[in-house]
Amino acid sequence: MLSEKQKAILKATLATVEREGVTGFTMKKVASEIGVTDASLYKHFQDKTQIFAALAELFREETLESLVRIANTEGVSSLEKLETFVMERARQFQSEPALTAVLFSEELFRSEPQVAAINLDTLERHAQILLSLISAAQRNGQLRSDIPAEHILVLLTGPIRLLVGKWKAGESEVSLEQSISIFWQTFLKLLKSS
Repeated sequence: MLSEKQKAILKATLATVEREGVTGFTMKKVASEIGVTDASLYKHFQDKTQIFAALAELFREETLESLVRIANTEGVSSLEKLETFVMERARQFQSEPALTAVLFSEELFRSEPQVAAINLDTLERHAQILLSLISAAQRNGQLRSDIPAEHILVLLTGPIRLLVGKWKAGESEVSLEQSISIFWQTFLKLLKSS
């Protein structure tokens, strides 16, 4: 469980990463963001790896909790559950753009294997739940059953990652939420069962 001070440090880390990028992150900049000395940060986190790992773990906990809640919602189709999850992530990334720098940074993964391992675990756990929703949607005739569920998962998540990257780079003319909503409609046209 994170202390309030640790949560403040993580929030300051996201603000710093949003301004400076992952490569511009330093403990000194984070300390300045919350008005403390960089030495005081080391009382709460050993180093930047531990900070980025804490961010990745927090994201994993929050999103898995959200995905399980969505998956267990009664009276909602599997396809609607998939859409709810996709749109919740779009809203989250749009409201916390620095989070995408931490979650999708190849450079960070190469230099911080601990963070990469946490993110990989998050992806695998998400994939298990999303695959169960996709399989249920196929069984219920909502999604095409002639395409393996694993391929549908890739067709869903791959373009979303690309859209997040384009949005983050300023290459999108609409909000991330709008862009992903438009993609979702295309996804349905291609993969919804006739």
